[in-house]
Amino acid sequence: MNFETADIFISPWIPILWGVLVGFVFSTVGAAGGILASVGLISVLSVQNPNLVKPMAQMLTLVTPIIAVPLYYKQCRLVFSLALILAVGGIIGAIIGSTLSLSYLSDMTTFKPIFAILVLLIAAQIAWQLFPRKQKDTAQSDRAATNFEHLIEHDGDPCTIGVRHTKISIRKIHFTFGEERFVFSPWLPFFTGMGIAVFSSALGVGGGFLLVPFMSIIMRLPMFIIAATSALAIAIHSITSITNYVRMGVELDFPLLGLLLLGTGIGSFFGPYLSKFLPETWLRGSLCLVLIIIGVRYLGLL
Repeated sequence: MNFETADIFISPWIPILWGVLVGFVFSTVGAAGGILASVGLISVLSVQNPNLVKPMAQMLTLVTPIIAVPLYYKQCRLVFSLALILAVGGIIGAIIGSTLSLSYLSDMTTFKPIFAILVLLIAAQIAWQLFPRKQKDTAQSDRAATNFEHLIEHDGDPCTIGVRHTKISIRKIHFTFGEERFVFSPWLPFFTGMGIAVFSSALGVGGGFLLVPFMSIIMRLPMFIIAATSALAIAIHSITSITNYVRMGVELDFPLLGLLLLGTGIGSFFGPYLSKFLPETWLRGSLCLVLIIIGVRYLGLL
């Protein structure tokens, strides 16, 4: 099948199958979806235009948030204030990152080494998570998570102890979750969201690999609310990045994108079911090894 915009000729089953892999990994491990999407476009599908790879890869990372965020919202696990602050900063960062990237990362020989460094950084982060380590003071987060788990185990309504804002101001935002009170300054997530969006939009990835640790380690929030909040913020800044690329003249290959999205949707649907039979450590370890090989190869060392 000929894909004119991408200037490639391949079987339609190849993008579908790669999309399945992207959706499966993203829905089971929760990271590297944008990375694998970009790798597939570059190395499997042989797309040679980095400015086409970036928005196409970001389109694939939108599948999971679009499906997941409404479900999280019904469970009262979405911190709207935090997601919107991250998103506002992310909109600014996405415009800056995509604009700079269109001019300075438009050649594959320049793009691949920088992308390789990103891949190796994500591999290092996944590897770090595989080893046991001394926990920081997360008592409040742990208590909230335990209370929420206990409620769900007894078939309770999650919204009874779900996210509820108690005070919002320009200096501090207060909300409760799991019968615990959390407080944060809106300026920290604003500038963090901006910085992450500059980086992720320039390289065509989602940014969850940076956003999730920020909310978990720095803000010390429970994972029950991080996934939803991160997904909404990433969706907004990814849409901004894609729109800006299109506005600046990047033409998407919609037939190719449609096949990739089909596969990603299938992988995202079956991933949670199949992952029950695969140890999480094995999944993360395998992904880490694959990313290291990709990073080293893109640096020209393999």
